[in-house]
Amino acid sequence: MAKRYDRAESARLLLEASAIEFAQHGIGGARVDKIADRAGVNKASIYTYFGKKDDLFAALLQEKLGELAEHVPISSDEIPAYAGHLFDFLCDNPEIVRLFEQEGMHYDPQDVPGFEERAAYFHHRVEIVQGALASNGDGAAVFFSVIAMSYWFIAAPQMVRMIFGDIAPEAARSRYRAQVVANAAAIIRAAGEDHS
Repeated sequence: MAKRYDRAESARLLLEASAIEFAQHGIGGARVDKIADRAGVNKASIYTYFGKKDDLFAALLQEKLGELAEHVPISSDEIPAYAGHLFDFLCDNPEIVRLFEQEGMHYDPQDVPGFEERAAYFHHRVEIVQGALASNGDGAAVFFSVIAMSYWFIAAPQMVRMIFGDIAPEAARSRYRAQVVANAAAIIRAAGEDHS
């Protein structure tokens, strides 16, 4: 159990516990008492450190984006490699995909908590992708395509099995990862050509 006076450790434990609860039950179904129990801290700590449940969810997504930025850096000359690393990170941290799904089901796009900060995170990455393209390339569309390719393998595991068949999950993952990287390279090549 976290020490009551260790604010940073208690907040970390609450974020970890809330990732599990929100990913499994959604924002509406997540229970703050279960989050507190799982974290081993007092339920009042959630309100003290984060505010209401929606604020905790926003802080959690911001934390997960920070982890993603730290573990999966992006540079304009390595977009295909970024796609592969993003795919690996999401496969190893599937709760991130589940959290974005829960967010999409719970909020209207204009009501997403922490929208401005998170939009800035994504816009920065779009600018980096734009640097890999010709002046008329669409960095936002390319970046979104890379995310979508990586995302769906985790978001729809039943479709993975339906499409790849009864092969070992690691074999399907390896095959699809190779295709994600190849697709990202092809998208960058096509979007990088100057069509003016």
